[in-house]
Amino acid sequence: MTLHDLSRDWDVVVVGAGVAGSVTAYRLARRGFSVLLVEKSAWPRAKVCGGCLNAASLQALHEAGLEDVVSSVPVYSQLRLASGKRQAVLELPVGRALSRRILDARLVEHAIDAGTCFLPETHAVLENTQDADADAKAFSREWRPVVLANGTDRVTLKARLVIGADGLGSRLLHGDSPKVMHVDVDKTSRIGLGTTLDNAPDFYHPGTIHMACGRHGYVGLVRVEEGRLSVGAALDPAWVKQCGGASFAVAQLLQTSGFALFDSLYEANWQGTPRMKRSHPCLGGERLLLVGDAAGYVEPFTGEGMGWALASAAAVEPLALDAIQQWQPGLVRQWTARHARIIGKRQRTCRRVSVLLRHPRLMATLLPLVNAVPTLAAPLTIGLNRRYRFSSKERK
Repeated sequence: MTLHDLSRDWDVVVVGAGVAGSVTAYRLARRGFSVLLVEKSAWPRAKVCGGCLNAASLQALHEAGLEDVVSSVPVYSQLRLASGKRQAVLELPVGRALSRRILDARLVEHAIDAGTCFLPETHAVLENTQDADADAKAFSREWRPVVLANGTDRVTLKARLVIGADGLGSRLLHGDSPKVMHVDVDKTSRIGLGTTLDNAPDFYHPGTIHMACGRHGYVGLVRVEEGRLSVGAALDPAWVKQCGGASFAVAQLLQTSGFALFDSLYEANWQGTPRMKRSHPCLGGERLLLVGDAAGYVEPFTGEGMGWALASAAAVEPLALDAIQQWQPGLVRQWTARHARIIGKRQRTCRRVSVLLRHPRLMATLLPLVNAVPTLAAPLTIGLNRRYRFSSKERK
């Protein structure tokens, strides 16, 4: 399908086909709404991610009717955490590990089966309604114009609601009012790096997340489909440059933590993200709501990132239904508050963990204690894996 074949009127345009975007599209399409899912990349595509779906994520998939997405996917139930030469092995609620290339493709397939129209290799930009003339503003009260571009082709569509799910480096936001769409980026936060390797030593055995921590960041390794090794890291960008690149930075962190090195690590094709820790004071604009990483992000620990995305898709659904039927500016305030209550609390927990991981001496003291008495870490691991809860008013 080309841009010119598309309908010009949509109930919902979702920008970004990651976990949050594809699941939001799926949820709204199965309600009977016309949904267009737009993705800038060729499909399928890899994405920076550790590949872990924790227990809370699995429960969210089950509640959405998407549990078959992770059927026959490798499980994990332990975390091997190392800092320097100190290590601890912690028991975790059962999670599953899957590369984003496979996971996102499966989620998009479900969205399509539910009635979503999917358009990859297409860029989306919002028309700015703040500086529009009176006629355009009257039009925007009923619809939101969205400009789509694919190569030299360019069309303008209109949607009753736009869902911004285009990730950390969102370009969609630049089309709206800079005041409304201001992003607070923590200049001390780390960048994300990721790759998936076909060959890795048996040291990185299945069923365990292997995590090496240091002053300049941390790296997690876990077996995903077909025995491949997913590698995800959060590192200080200046240190990565100082080390001579991602492979050498990750290798140094693994070596200082007593983890095995291997040749394929130096041949890896790495993907990266901007600085990860960022927040929005307002999670939307005129007929626009932000979900997933686009709504704010902190460094995750063991599978929380995709959990936040899934919870975001579930939590926004009732407000999206209201927005499609009759847009009210107060919906943005409601969504901002709801996101803070449901997802923000868990992100604050991960923020505290990331601060702890930045202090090797403290970690060197804590790890032997946790290894000797694993129950000391139970409140953290249980809390991060607890099912996301919504009030009766937040379900429709």
